[in-house]
Amino acid sequence: MGHGILARFQRRSSLLPRPITMTAEKTGKLATFTMGIGPLLICGFSVPMSVSMIFPALSDLQDKYHFSDSGLGFIAAAGFFASLLVSLFVAPFADRGKPKKLVLAALVLASLGSTLFAFGSSLWMFVLARAISGAALGTSGPAIKAIAANIDKARAAERLGRLRGVELAGFTGGPLIGATLISPFGLRGAFLIFAVFALIAFVIVAPRELPSLPSTEESKRLSIELLKYRPIRAAALASLTLFIPVGIYDSLWDRYITDRGGNNFMVGMTFLLYTIPFILLGAKGGRLADTKGAARMTVIGIFMTAPLVMLYGFLPSAFLLVSFSLLEGVIGALSIPATQSLMAQVAPHGRASAAQGLNGTGDLIAGSIMSLIAPVIYGSHGSGATFTFAAVLMVICGTAVALMLRTTADSRSAT
Repeated sequence: MGHGILARFQRRSSLLPRPITMTAEKTGKLATFTMGIGPLLICGFSVPMSVSMIFPALSDLQDKYHFSDSGLGFIAAAGFFASLLVSLFVAPFADRGKPKKLVLAALVLASLGSTLFAFGSSLWMFVLARAISGAALGTSGPAIKAIAANIDKARAAERLGRLRGVELAGFTGGPLIGATLISPFGLRGAFLIFAVFALIAFVIVAPRELPSLPSTEESKRLSIELLKYRPIRAAALASLTLFIPVGIYDSLWDRYITDRGGNNFMVGMTFLLYTIPFILLGAKGGRLADTKGAARMTVIGIFMTAPLVMLYGFLPSAFLLVSFSLLEGVIGALSIPATQSLMAQVAPHGRASAAQGLNGTGDLIAGSIMSLIAPVIYGSHGSGATFTFAAVLMVICGTAVALMLRTTADSRSAT
């Protein structure tokens, strides 16, 4: 009768993904950690590390240059929208045999964005800098996820879990180190250090080989065309749902923790504690999705995350916010690799990066909208209303995902 919720779709399209061939993996602890995707992990760490310096610096920039709370939303949204457009229109180029060029371009953009932040002196310069940084993430992200998922389909979620952990290590390492660097070097010096870091990563990655993705005539099409497939829509909506609260974190987290009595170091600590479970459990969480089913783990993850998001709005101190970020990280380590693997399962042959780009596009639409709405709700109605609004949206979208996946399964069973 089939091999899972999405197997029939893959057979019908006759576009089953082919595994990417790679050289044998070396033995040892390092090889066990890298899982044969060492260069991808370098890329996955370097770009987020370079662009995430902005998180602990937002309130400092606001205090120094005196722009309004809505300006925080503009800066955050610029990064989301730029990454969205790049994910949608540039990601398919990785399916045409040149993913390495996109990765190297992303490192250059990351360095440029940090440099503009260093020398910026107005809100609109910061908006531009954030847009360039967002473009860096959209340029490399879909390609490296597609490669990691296609190396071995049986272990796709496991590798994606490892990659996600390293990506988050970059995201959280950036704010933590950035918060530490601001005091001795100032905002300009801290941003310039991160710009140099991206260039160093470019030098390291440039001589390395990255495997190509399977390519067909279909690879020339845009990501958006994939939405005609119901399983693709379900996977994209699932990923989008888990990204809804990110818009709040990007635009308000620094301000919220400061308002709760915290400081830049505590902002960085929340990101670090969120990341630790991904580093320790990401691959194991991915293995769980590989064995129990990516669709099942995705739905479970959504309905475990939503109540926690709502609770954030009612925690009275920065210390509790920092502590609960560790719990959210554990849940995310079990669910986020599953959503990425779900998209990898339904991606037609020759469209691996385009499908991941579509996933990223949906994520960024959710993040962009929330980054614009959240500061307004926060300023008018407070934190409780802000986080409850996000949680309710997650429940609504999660219910839709569950129904779509169940309908697909029922249709398969009926045949």
